[in-house]
Amino acid sequence: MNLNALQSLRKTFDEVDEAEEVTDFLPDLPQDSVNNSSTSSYQKGVEGDVEEPIGRGPLALLELILTNPRRLDRLIRKPAEQPELLFRLLAVCLVGFTFFGVAMSLVLSTTLVWPQLSAIDQVLSSTHGSLIQFQGDPAANLSTPWLNGNALCLIAAYAIGLIGATGICLPSLYFYGLLAGVRMTMMDVVIHAIKSKAVAAVTLVGILPLYAALGLAITIFPLSGMIRDAVLLLGLILPFVAGLSGTYSLYRGLSTLTDTMTRDRREYRKCFLQRLVLSWSAVYSAVSPVLIFTLWQRFQG
Repeated sequence: MNLNALQSLRKTFDEVDEAEEVTDFLPDLPQDSVNNSSTSSYQKGVEGDVEEPIGRGPLALLELILTNPRRLDRLIRKPAEQPELLFRLLAVCLVGFTFFGVAMSLVLSTTLVWPQLSAIDQVLSSTHGSLIQFQGDPAANLSTPWLNGNALCLIAAYAIGLIGATGICLPSLYFYGLLAGVRMTMMDVVIHAIKSKAVAAVTLVGILPLYAALGLAITIFPLSGMIRDAVLLLGLILPFVAGLSGTYSLYRGLSTLTDTMTRDRREYRKCFLQRLVLSWSAVYSAVSPVLIFTLWQRFQG
């Protein structure tokens, strides 16, 4: 069997991701030829679409998130692209969550009510306490929350809290990845987590018009205070509803790292990885509301 035939055989097995198993059966093939004719699946994932630039405009990354998320998963695996993508994804997060804070403040302003926060320790020690109560002010108008700073406190609490909770939970995500057998650096963990937050922020902005219409309805039609409070409470937890898309994006991105495992571990480790991502999402869902509430309360004094 000549050298060309051996190279052709090697390429065939590469396509089905069995290059490592074939190496031992090609002892006569020169090492340089082996290295040049084969690439691991990890390298294919990293280098797949990087040659095509994503653009430097403000909407280029947003378009990639919406239209080609799998290409983004491959792109963030390239170490050379990670620093710039990290800052761009973080900017998407900040803009999206800030936009949500502004929209939610506008909805609250039009209803002429504002959430009144109670201390967590006081609520736990009381049998009739409530963390959030929506109270109206007869003397208030549309500009009151913006003039007294309440709107800015809400915007800052959500923008900082949602991203800050991700930073707090990053060590646990790194630890869960190691338990699943995924080989990744701390930089990989950071950029995958921020990417999931960026996806959640884009989803949140996408569903905001629907909620804005619902918020406008409670100001037009004479509804009971219970229904009004339920609609406003739904708006406050809307980022966590949109976060489900970010959780799926995180799982999909980390699943691509299973090609760093040996072939006999990939199948059952994917299920294990899914459970670990859900566990991390549960930790994040427990930390982020507490952090947002605490920041919001501190900002309001």
